[in-house]
Amino acid sequence: MSWKKISLLSKTPDFSPFDRLCAELSASANCFRPLLLKPKHQDTKNRFFTNKKISTSNLNFVMRNLFFLLTLSVLLIPCSLQARSNVDTPLATRLHDHVAILSTDSMEGRGLGTEGKIRAKNYIAEQFREAGLEAFEDGFLHHLDLRIGLARVPGTNVVGYLKGSNPAMQDEYILIGAHYDHLGYTYENDEKVIYPGADDNASGTATMIELARYFGEHPEALERSIIFVAFDAEESGLLGAEKFINNHTKVDKEAIRVMFSIDMVGMYDANSGVDMWGIGTLDGGIAMAGRIADATSITIRNTSGDIPPRTDTWPFGETGIPSIHVFTGTESPYHKPEDTWDLLDYDGMANITRYLQSLVSEISAQPELTPSRRFVRLQRPYAPRFDFGVAAGFGSSHHHYKDAFFRANPVSAFQAGIFMQVHIGRRLSLQPELLYGYHGSEAQEGRYRKHAITLPLHVHFNLIEERNGMFRLYPFAGGYYRHNIAGNAGDRDLDFDGVHPGEEWGVSAGVGADFMMLHVTWTWRRGLTDISWDQETEVFDRSSMFTIGYTF
Repeated sequence: MSWKKISLLSKTPDFSPFDRLCAELSASANCFRPLLLKPKHQDTKNRFFTNKKISTSNLNFVMRNLFFLLTLSVLLIPCSLQARSNVDTPLATRLHDHVAILSTDSMEGRGLGTEGKIRAKNYIAEQFREAGLEAFEDGFLHHLDLRIGLARVPGTNVVGYLKGSNPAMQDEYILIGAHYDHLGYTYENDEKVIYPGADDNASGTATMIELARYFGEHPEALERSIIFVAFDAEESGLLGAEKFINNHTKVDKEAIRVMFSIDMVGMYDANSGVDMWGIGTLDGGIAMAGRIADATSITIRNTSGDIPPRTDTWPFGETGIPSIHVFTGTESPYHKPEDTWDLLDYDGMANITRYLQSLVSEISAQPELTPSRRFVRLQRPYAPRFDFGVAAGFGSSHHHYKDAFFRANPVSAFQAGIFMQVHIGRRLSLQPELLYGYHGSEAQEGRYRKHAITLPLHVHFNLIEERNGMFRLYPFAGGYYRHNIAGNAGDRDLDFDGVHPGEEWGVSAGVGADFMMLHVTWTWRRGLTDISWDQETEVFDRSSMFTIGYTF
């Protein structure tokens, strides 16, 4: 392999990871370059000969480098064999090679503004050409003018397409996308630390490339046309996908019947299968996915009708296009420098690729591709959407003596339970909860403690709501009902059947924030039921609670 091939990685994709590793190590040792430089007294016909006689110094130089290369090869062969020990098919081998190239250090983590990302986009464009894709609009490379904060940053989507074989359907499109950008690199203690992003998302990009290769070789397998997009700037907020769906002019949005985002598919075994988030947005999609999974012996873990807001499916789903996120979880070192190409399950990736070949082919042949009724209903502005979760909280509680000049000292309080969120449009949500609580107060007779079941109901008003609830900030208010189960005041058990009220009512208010699946609130509760056993004094429960929850 020549020095030129090493230095022009983005223009010369057809070499193995073994070659690439050898080239990088050799380049760092600077051992190839002298072989390509002309000695000062080189004859025009013989590089290392002067006056037809062997130059002893040049011969020694060549022998030293040949010995170095032989030693380097011996050292690297076991590494190469170990890295490919889980690669059993030509498809798995090609996937392995794509991921290894896209996640090598020379790609600089494929971060915005890096030379490495330029190499990556050129590599993908060359793979599209070799697969036989046609350029989309003016070419494979589509420039993006991105604004991130106060900065203007250039980006590039890589786009190609294949025309469907059925003239009656070739004006309808299936879009297969995968983002190729990642986190780039940073500096720690003056050392460059690269985030290679092998699973996130060199794995999805490699799978998309191999799907393009397959359909380029088997155009009869597609009745509808198919668009392939390597999205940029996903890590910066799905910007490449948003630019594509909002700015492209070649096809109408309505002509895109279904969209796939292949994002992190390198951990099939570790995830015990592949997730197909959003397949339920396509009418009949769940049945097709299950039938083809059985035929290809692949395990599908999730066939949800919900579109996750954290990948490139979201901008398409917002426009009413059924969108599917193909995903094997965050089992890899997610968003860490350790997300390297040698950790991935390439045979699992090959299984997913073959599964998608069959699924996309069958989808393209359907007489009609329409959104599911549930998905259509969710597109309505005030259609209710439901989330479920668990939560636990810690805080304090005390008794408030209405007519007294003093207040009881607080004690620690705890609660845990389940909740449901009913989202109505972008601004309003209802949240009923079922909580077990342990709270009380300091009292004259000693510490007052009780166990209770509390049923709050709150109305949230979203001051900020981004990406269908990926982030929300809201105040809330409502009321609660409480059923007291047992308790004690000092050494005396509380009688909730006669002396003490067994039921309480109250009001509550607070502030909360939801980030992705994390739910955080601060709640103040004020009882409206007198809990005193002394008729001369009115006593009311007061509490405040910090709660952390997780939505499924």
